[in-house]
This record gives sequence, structure tokens and C-alpha cells, in this order.
Amino acid sequence: MTQTKIWVHAVWGAKGRNTLLMNGSRQELLDHLQSAALNKNIELGVINCWLDHIHCLVRLRSEQSLEQVMKELRTEASRWINSKSRTMKRFCWDRQYYAASVSEGNLQAAKNYILSQEKHHATRTYKDEIAAYFSLDFPVKNQ
Repeated sequence: MTQTKIWVHAVWGAKGRNTLLMNGSRQELLDHLQSAALNKNIELGVINCWLDHIHCLVRLRSEQSLEQVMKELRTEASRWINSKSRTMKRFCWDRQYYAASVSEGNLQAAKNYILSQEKHHATRTYKDEIAAYFSLDFPVKNQ
């Protein structure tokens, strides 16, 4: 049986950077995504969100592609948000997402980073966070 240990830190944001996840609904969404991931055989090491984006640490299985896993999680999240009427108009994510591999030795640091979103966003926007974390030397454009 083929085995893999490919960990990926993935981040995606709301289209137009609309604030959509208030305190109570953030935890509800995270709980729902944890459950949905289990049902879809997606291993989440950790997942967290802020007002306009989601971070997760996911382990890719040999039969999974990053694109497939991101599509499943993003679709499930937007379906849940829309079913709960959390927004005035139909909610959707930006087309783009960001992902970086995480070595076995850096898993705990990645988990800590993902779990401390409230702290990061006291001083930094989502756009700034993405540019810094993923070492982008170009501006992140909103779609």
C-alpha cells in the first residue's frame, strides 16, 4: 500500500475580501469543515479562520491532489455559508488560493501559526499576511 506524508498549509479568502465569519459562526463553520473533511477522507491537522479567510494544514493522501482537496473544502465551506444565509448575497471564494508544503519538523510551528489568527490580524491584513507568509514579492490582488 502506498503511503505519503505530504503536509500542506493552504489559505483561501472570500471574494472581494468580504467579512463574513463573525465570532459565533466561525467556530460553527470550522466544526462543520472538520466533520465534512472526515466524511471526504481528508485529513486536517488543524483548521482555523479569520473574518475573511481560512487556513488549514492538510495531509495529502497518495490518491489526492491539492487541487481536489481545495475544491472539496472550499465548496463545502461556501455551501455551508450560503445555506445558513450568512451573507446578503450569494457567497463565493476568490478563485485563487495559496499553499506551501510543510516539513515534518515544522508541523508544530505551522499549527501554532494557523491557530493564532486572531493575534496575527490585530496588526496585519489578510493581504499582508499572504505576502509575508508565502514570501511573495508582488502585491496580492483582490479578485
